Amino acid sequence: MKSRLAFATLLLTLITAHSYAQQSMEWGLKAGGNYFKVGGRSFDNTYNLSFSGGAYAELNYNSHFTLQPELLFNMVQAKTSDAFNSIYSNYGAISDQLVTLDYIAVPILIAYKPVPELSILFGPQYSFLISQTSGLTAARNGNTFSRSDFALVFGGQLNLGKMKLGLRYQEGLNNINAINSTDTWRTYGLQFYFGYQIKDRKLK
Repeated sequence: MKSRLAFATLLLTLITAHSYAQQSMEWGLKAGGNYFKVGGRSFDNTYNLSFSGGAYAELNYNSHFTLQPELLFNMVQAKTSDAFNSIYSNYGAISDQLVTLDYIAVPILIAYKPVPELSILFGPQYSFLISQTSGLTAARNGNTFSRSDFALVFGGQLNLGKMKLGLRYQEGLNNINAINSTDTWRTYGLQFYFGYQIKDRKLK
């Protein structure tokens, strides 16, 4: 249900955006860090630092509203807990194992600018898993984590000329456990980043 809500929000965002004429478009690159965890009894409930980076665009409709789509590489890291062995006993003794998940993420964010220097961001994000840690995968002889992840994202961004500084919170909506539904796994956490505008083009 939550993943359907995220998908519906994504479609609504795109449809709404196309109903208005853009005044300008800018694009650039961004890089930063994730401070994420994977929730569930199978994990140790601690946050871990990892990398995020990619490209962004801003479609400016007026002085206050902007659509900000992005294409990102997102890394998520977590550690399995002692409970993992009891929940999934057929995996063997693999507690306290570092898990690394690499995603290609596409957030589609609506930005509200009360002043030009500040953007308040909110919107859905779809992520596709391109790589997962080998230990758990080998133990199961297949995929341990779901290929798709939907999330809601919200936060703030400082617009300092061509430079951007941002902090946002991401909450996963769907269960990424591909083994079974015994334990629900979701991603949560903060993302901080630095962006730099490369191009700004007037459309009108």
